[in-house]
Amino acid sequence: MAETFPRVRAAAIDGRAHNVFYRQIQLERLCQAIISNIDSLCDTIATDYNHNSSEIAVEINLTVSAIRRDYATLDSKQALSEEYLIANGEDAPGGSKPVGIVYIEPCRHTLLYSVVVPLSAAIAAGNCVIVLLENNLRAVSALLRQVLLNALGPDTFAVASSPIDDASLLSSLVHINQNNSEQWPRANQRFSPAQSRTLAIVDRTADAKSAARELVAARFSFGGRSPYAPDVVLVNEFTRQSFLQAVVAESVALGSTSISKGDAKHKPTGSPGVSEQIEALRKADPEVRVIVQERNFAVVETASRKSDFLTQKITAPVMVVHTIRSLDDAIDLIANTNDGIPALAAYHFSNPASAKYLTQFVDARVSFVNSIPRELLVGPAFPAAHPIDISARYPLHLFTGQSPAYIKSAAKSQSLSAALASSDNDSARTLIAQAKAPLAAMKRHPGGGVGFFEQGFLLNAALILTTTISVAGSAIYWGLKYRRSV
Repeated sequence: MAETFPRVRAAAIDGRAHNVFYRQIQLERLCQAIISNIDSLCDTIATDYNHNSSEIAVEINLTVSAIRRDYATLDSKQALSEEYLIANGEDAPGGSKPVGIVYIEPCRHTLLYSVVVPLSAAIAAGNCVIVLLENNLRAVSALLRQVLLNALGPDTFAVASSPIDDASLLSSLVHINQNNSEQWPRANQRFSPAQSRTLAIVDRTADAKSAARELVAARFSFGGRSPYAPDVVLVNEFTRQSFLQAVVAESVALGSTSISKGDAKHKPTGSPGVSEQIEALRKADPEVRVIVQERNFAVVETASRKSDFLTQKITAPVMVVHTIRSLDDAIDLIANTNDGIPALAAYHFSNPASAKYLTQFVDARVSFVNSIPRELLVGPAFPAAHPIDISARYPLHLFTGQSPAYIKSAAKSQSLSAALASSDNDSARTLIAQAKAPLAAMKRHPGGGVGFFEQGFLLNAALILTTTISVAGSAIYWGLKYRRSV
């Protein structure tokens, strides 16, 4: 264990980071450190990731915005009021306490955001923090190590040069794991299901150009490394041609825009993963068809459903397109290839009625209809087993433990106490009578409505009845006419 970690452990025990003013100061220093080093961060991000200037600006903006948001939650008057609720004779049902130590193991994708955003939230929640920044050739990692160590207090913040393997320390902290995780993570682990696939469905009712614009941006931005970039796009056969044409047009436009926006320092270079990814797809499916391939992106189409690409996570700017016959065909295909694991995200492009059907039957952790939030493409996947809030990748409640406190007795508790303390049976009979009371009636529509099969039955019945009445009427008419003629 590094020699600085005992200091962090001691600071967590004595609650040094709990003070709201200390947290404010730490976030002020963190925000100022990021702002003061923006130019250096831009250069190192461009060097490490080949992101263009617009992508770098988005990452930095979202990072600083997260710090500002966390800082705004630190209201000293409110914190003091909540601390003295019990002293003032009031219940504190929403009471919480910091978890103590937070260990952040970031992913490589958009490293600045992936490190600073959970760090900011953990500090705002009153915790000590250890961040894993390995000694490697990444310029962003080295710069972050220097910036963070100079900005934050040495007693409540530390940097690990290698993954922590101290079992006693790991069992006493909250582990933010943004990379692969074991199948059954520990209770103190907040892990991002980075290997879960992201899916997209383009229905025949979709606007092909709008769908192409959103999916091209999601697949090719940030070098195609975002966990929320669509790994496979399922396109209805009736809109396939128009969608592919729109994808090619959007891809070429995005590629030329990225190059024109990049200056000499931030000009992106070719992505080495494009050719390798296409070769891997061809091995899995020899009949894969390349729609377009450029230096920074590629679009391929495959007709096979037996290749491994349907279960692969793609980490290069390559869009894989597959044709479906219907919405049910897409739902069945996803269910057969996901092995019961929810998709990381699902993007549905269709009319509202079809989108409702897809969001109901496609198993995904989050679904988006006819748009893909660009902020989703920055940073790691959202922590599993927690509600997803698009505006906050790491909300503060992930770094606190619930600790409610009560000083007032509820009316129900008082009646139960009286019954237990009473020597007669009156209180007991009252409780039994309350238990026997029926449930409050809920108003429901008396009819079941007319469904699809009921409509068919009524239509057939109407046809039969109409035919019967017509035949009977005709028979009576001709019968009467015949009798008169006789």
